[in-house]
Amino acid sequence: MHVSAFPESDTCIFFFSIKYNDYFKRYRLHICIFRITFGNQLLATIHMKFLIPLLLLLCSAPVFSQIIFEKDLSWEQLSKKAKNENKLIFLHLEDDHCQQCNDVASQGFGATILKEKFEKNFVSMRVNVKTEIGKKLAEKFEIKGALVSLFIDADGNILNRYNGSTSASFVYAEQADIALSRTGQKKLKDYENEYKAGERSSKFLKEYIAKRKELSLPVGDLLEQYFGQLPIDSLKSYDVVKFVYSLGPTLDSRAYNIIHYGAPRGLVDSVYKTASYEDAVAMNNAIIGNTFRAAVEKRDKNLAYRLSSFTQNTYNKDYVKGQLASRRGMLRYLYAVKDTVQYIREAREFLDFTHMRVTVDSLRKMDEADMKNQPPLPPVPFRKEPMRVVRVAPSSQFFHMDLNEHAWHFYEMSSKPSDLETALKWSNQCMEFFNGLNQGKQHPMRLGNPAYIDTYAQILYKLGRKTEAIEWQTKAVEAQKLVGNPESFECTLLKMKEGKL
Repeated sequence: MHVSAFPESDTCIFFFSIKYNDYFKRYRLHICIFRITFGNQLLATIHMKFLIPLLLLLCSAPVFSQIIFEKDLSWEQLSKKAKNENKLIFLHLEDDHCQQCNDVASQGFGATILKEKFEKNFVSMRVNVKTEIGKKLAEKFEIKGALVSLFIDADGNILNRYNGSTSASFVYAEQADIALSRTGQKKLKDYENEYKAGERSSKFLKEYIAKRKELSLPVGDLLEQYFGQLPIDSLKSYDVVKFVYSLGPTLDSRAYNIIHYGAPRGLVDSVYKTASYEDAVAMNNAIIGNTFRAAVEKRDKNLAYRLSSFTQNTYNKDYVKGQLASRRGMLRYLYAVKDTVQYIREAREFLDFTHMRVTVDSLRKMDEADMKNQPPLPPVPFRKEPMRVVRVAPSSQFFHMDLNEHAWHFYEMSSKPSDLETALKWSNQCMEFFNGLNQGKQHPMRLGNPAYIDTYAQILYKLGRKTEAIEWQTKAVEAQKLVGNPESFECTLLKMKEGKL
């Protein structure tokens, strides 16, 4: 099973959080561990496929009530029902690629607070994008992939969007509140109609860009138009530069390059230095994410290498971490564009000369240094749940997650025994790191990380070592039972026994 991390500065709090990546066509499971109490979703994080007893209690608790979902309604039927009941629409799109992701969403939908809030304010529907109705809805709202929650008005205006799924019910409650707060605002469709009618003023474009950003929609072309209308002396404006950088201009865009080469020396630095830690991280992540998508869409290897250099530089004086992040990004590009030959060559070089040469003790020391060097904590917004932020992403998690990710990719991409043996070696080291780092702790995954064991078992099966594969997949099932929802692992085990995997 593939489990990987978003960039080190992404955000998460203590709950199951699963995101779908259009380019990797895989789901990313984030289960975050914090000190004693827990952090805010808007702050930087730890991502780990680790659990602690409280999460087990949360996820294994019986669900007594949940959101009531309509069955198989077309958009016209949904819209009509919402209008008749004077409600908004909550639409959760999922698919069959990751049953665990859907199970996580089910946990999140199972809170009394959601039942009351959603019954009062929303007509709700949960639909698989592989069904005929699901395909039409995904097409209507321009959704690629799945695992997306949309909050829509009855006229089809998207008011809010949440990518991924989570077992934390309060996240869905917050996203619903955001949608409700936007009901009286100017709608995206209004902006689209004005744009089609020829409106191109700077004021309008800035508002249109802000609306699309609010809904997690791309703004690249609009940003280029907006920036192209600005007077040349706007390059001296702190506010203009900050606004442009907050939108994540791609490294090959006109806006980024004119600012980078034409703005007064020190202006961009001042934007970062005066921004909060979270805002500075968000700017870099937006630039990295948008540039990565552009590089993949264009299959532009030069842009990918330029992004690799940019990523390295975001780590300032921490050359080693920057180099690791840079190499990770380049490997993900090669995997996304299916450059199998170069990907396999560079992945082998990367992991064999870095990850396979460290020890559990050295990883523990890295984590200790991370904890000592984490940035100051900002105030945490009030929530009903007691929370506290830990803003450091421990280095050790990326080592075992990298090993699992690339072992799985080798499993997917190659049938050569030499490649599969390499993947098996990485998978074994991944499990050793995970188990060693958690040895002696009261950890619910005391039988090991089920996803990592699953990877190891499936590689064994592909190598023709069926008896060993079944033995290890049985261990994966037992390990997953401690966490809950072992069905997907049991299905794999059954296929192994039947010889149909």
